[in-house]
Amino acid sequence: MKIGLFTEFSYPGKSEQQTYVEVWQQIEAADALGYDFFSLTESYGKDLFSCSPFPLGLYVAAAQRASRIRFLTGVTSMPVHHPAMLASEVAAADLLTGGRIMVGIGRGHPWVINRLGVDAVESTARFEEGIRMLVEIFKGDYIEKFDGEFWQLRDFQLSPMPVQQPHPPIYTAAATTPDSAKFAGEIGQGLVQPGYLGIPFALTRGLTETYRQNLPASSSSDVILGIHLHVADEREDAIENGALALSSQAEVFLRGRLSRTVPTETILNYGTKSASREAFEKLHTPEKARAAVAAEGTNIMAIWGTPKDCIEKIKFYVEAMHPEQLMLNMASGSLPQEKVLQSMRLFAEEVMPAVKQFQ
Repeated sequence: MKIGLFTEFSYPGKSEQQTYVEVWQQIEAADALGYDFFSLTESYGKDLFSCSPFPLGLYVAAAQRASRIRFLTGVTSMPVHHPAMLASEVAAADLLTGGRIMVGIGRGHPWVINRLGVDAVESTARFEEGIRMLVEIFKGDYIEKFDGEFWQLRDFQLSPMPVQQPHPPIYTAAATTPDSAKFAGEIGQGLVQPGYLGIPFALTRGLTETYRQNLPASSSSDVILGIHLHVADEREDAIENGALALSSQAEVFLRGRLSRTVPTETILNYGTKSASREAFEKLHTPEKARAAVAAEGTNIMAIWGTPKDCIEKIKFYVEAMHPEQLMLNMASGSLPQEKVLQSMRLFAEEVMPAVKQFQ
């Protein structure tokens, strides 16, 4: 069982500069504590959701201090990237980090692609064409001419080649959409599931099943399951900190998306989309988050408790879904850095050894 960490790179109550310093500290600590990978999202434009437009650059810089840990882009918005440029940047980053890049790709949040002038109606088609082109480009063959629906290539051959062969592992993100999970299986790549956003457990498990049902016989399952987590010596402290972290993250998603100055139809649809909207609505204050997690239990994929509590609850999700990797969202919302680092250390010392043995 591989275990990594994730941050949305949100910064309510913090400056952008402070947030970058804290993420660097988290990566260094994760490397020293034995976590397998670290993941952060990609976003463009000013809002509290994220200030992370260049994950690969941050990873290359972090790799100079963190010598072991791997790096996942969680996730890159495929519709806004030319596949040849993205493949080239990923390959260079893989070289510069000594073969430690993992590529998480999704359709992207609608408000982000809207800012960049991409028609959200085309996002799925762009996403699928982009990933197929990415895999072809990573083969390293010379491409004299390619004319896709959205992207074209002339006289192109990838340089440099990535360290990892045939290419760094690719993971498709699927939060609530079965089509995304189905596509991830069909192309034989991995799947990232952000269960830490309050997406119901039954839906998340169903997406995992859809993914595996569509895998070619020649491909192996590789599911990265995201869970919100906070561990502390005292259960009440863990619940208090976890509720603050999850609720302030939900508030950023909910209120920020509905208050865009140019509310496109797609953004409004996102705000009313049942699975995500319902999750954010019932989690966006500490009191609501605490009550929802207490009432719904494992249906909300938030694990807050003592080391023993966390081991038992993680075991439930592992036995129910059999993910190959876990991605823990400990640094979210407005939770203070010292509490994030304390949770990271306690998990590494008292929870991780047991979870590593899970099948």
